[in-house]
Amino acid sequence: MIKINLLPTEKRKAERTPLPRFLLIASTAAAFFILLFYNLFVLKMISDTQDDIAREKKALNDLQPFVAEHDKLVAEETALKNKVKEIESLINRDVEYWRTVNALWDVIHNNPRVWIDDIRVLDTRTAPGDLRRVDPESKEAVAYGITMRCHVAGEEVTEMTKFRKALKENAILQETLTLINFNVSWVVNEERDKAAEETRLIDFEVSMFGLATKPKRPEATPPKAGATPIKATPAPAPQGGAK
Repeated sequence: MIKINLLPTEKRKAERTPLPRFLLIASTAAAFFILLFYNLFVLKMISDTQDDIAREKKALNDLQPFVAEHDKLVAEETALKNKVKEIESLINRDVEYWRTVNALWDVIHNNPRVWIDDIRVLDTRTAPGDLRRVDPESKEAVAYGITMRCHVAGEEVTEMTKFRKALKENAILQETLTLINFNVSWVVNEERDKAAEETRLIDFEVSMFGLATKPKRPEATPPKAGATPIKATPAPAPQGGAK
């Protein structure tokens, strides 16, 4: 049976909202306000993060000149360290450097028809690669070397052969630059200066290397009793201009 309240509205008894419905309405309103505040909080966090990103980008752009300067200084430091290592390798090299230079100069001075167009000193880093270039089959371990581009006037190979033989037979070079490679290919070129005595010349290359393990110098045998010691005759001082 359906109950109908026929009393006027002002005389009716106030009806209370059922508790479950009230709780539902209250919880819905609370969830709405919680979501509203959460969204506002998230939007605030996004705005703050964007501001932080903009500040960091500006700071990064401001630091770019300092980064470039740092990279430049690091490159200069690396170059200086490499120079120091190269100088140290020259200082600490287990080679009697000046004996080798003097011996090489003696050979050049005694062969006046051979001209040196280019001479390079090879260190520990460059000598192995140059040895592989001139002799790919070589298995020797080298630590230093000298490579020369030379030419001799005329078309006769006699002077070139004499120069090579003098290098190979020099006692000091045999000791310090044990491995000598003669480039078998040589080229006959036209001399640019037509007024020169010889209008043709032979270009050739010589590479000499010192072994990583320095050979021991043979010990001098003392003279026997009664024998007359042989005095070494000093080599004559080099004469003539450099070539």
